[in-house]
Amino acid sequence: MKTTAISLALILLAGTLVAPIGFSEAQVSELTVPNPPTNLNATAVSTSQINLSWTAPVNSTVDQVNGYKIEIRPFCSGSFSILVVNTTNTITTYSNTGLAEGICYEYRVSAHNVVGTSLASNNAIATTPDLPTPTSPPSAPTRLNVTALSKTALKLTWNAPSNTGGAPILGYKIQRNGTTIVNNTGNTQTSYTNSGLLPAHQETYRVAAWNSAGLGPYSNNVTGTTKNQTGTTPTPISNLGQLVSDFIHQRNMLLKQQRDDTLKIIKECHENLKNSSPANRTQIQVDCRLTLKAVKETYKDTRKLLQEQFKDFRETAKSLIKEAKVLKVIDKKDVKEFKKDLKTLEKETKKEEKIFKKEVKSEEKKFKKELKALKKESKKAKKDKHHDEDNDDDD
Repeated sequence: MKTTAISLALILLAGTLVAPIGFSEAQVSELTVPNPPTNLNATAVSTSQINLSWTAPVNSTVDQVNGYKIEIRPFCSGSFSILVVNTTNTITTYSNTGLAEGICYEYRVSAHNVVGTSLASNNAIATTPDLPTPTSPPSAPTRLNVTALSKTALKLTWNAPSNTGGAPILGYKIQRNGTTIVNNTGNTQTSYTNSGLLPAHQETYRVAAWNSAGLGPYSNNVTGTTKNQTGTTPTPISNLGQLVSDFIHQRNMLLKQQRDDTLKIIKECHENLKNSSPANRTQIQVDCRLTLKAVKETYKDTRKLLQEQFKDFRETAKSLIKEAKVLKVIDKKDVKEFKKDLKTLEKETKKEEKIFKKEVKSEEKKFKKELKALKKESKKAKKDKHHDEDNDDDD
């Protein structure tokens, strides 16, 4: 009978060896720790993904391999950390996603069975490619078109630049009447709906594209007009209420997008710090702060513009209500209801912004706490290393 390597999963009770569920004692006594996996290969398939593949141990069937442990070493330096504790299957491939571009990653894999874990496979290295270096900003978008969707919304469509400048398009800047309403859409979609407008109003737009080299030239100016309002007044009170609802929706979407983008960046910073070596943590921290600041500034401008639009709308609405009173097509109850909607919007806006700031502050606090713990851990490791070196000198 072969000499066995007994894992912690086998329990000694009253001097008797108890086998794990699903295995007889005879079966367990025949099992050994698996041989290491072989032929580990790592291939970068994009700027954020590396695919792994390996060959199962030669004794994987006999010793009933039931999963694999995968370890990673970012920047191909420092200590390995566990990427996957146990895949819990016999598949010999794995895709590591969410990586940073232009970074070297090193991997190794071990096999599991009920007895224990094998030694590690060979190490495999892959480096995610850098994003293409742009030679210039993109050319101007073409065929800009503006279509009236309703009394309060216009839809913009355009063609992507014919010359991207040597790098992917990162988003589009949109201006209305010479004022920026979207600094960067953050995607490659070539359409945008501008809502919260007034009926029968004419608006003029232009669009420019971003890549990592900067902002390209603007498209031609194109003018569109929202649909006319029917009835005895240019804008009845019922429609003003709908416009307030449109502003509420637009504000909520903006806050949600800012919250999602900010928390995503903080989460990525957490992961990057956790998987980085002490030497790289300072630079990662600096990069995170700069990215968060850039996002904050982008949304600051957009939210300021939304506030200005609402202020203009409120002043226009007062004039429309005054006209409706002269024509005697509204009563005091309608006016009171509309003013109530306005106050509710302003009150909810302040409330949502307060919740948003509190949530982001909480995440930033966790981030700083984790960074402090990492620094403490690094300092302790450095101290222990010096202590061991001093002991070696004494010997």
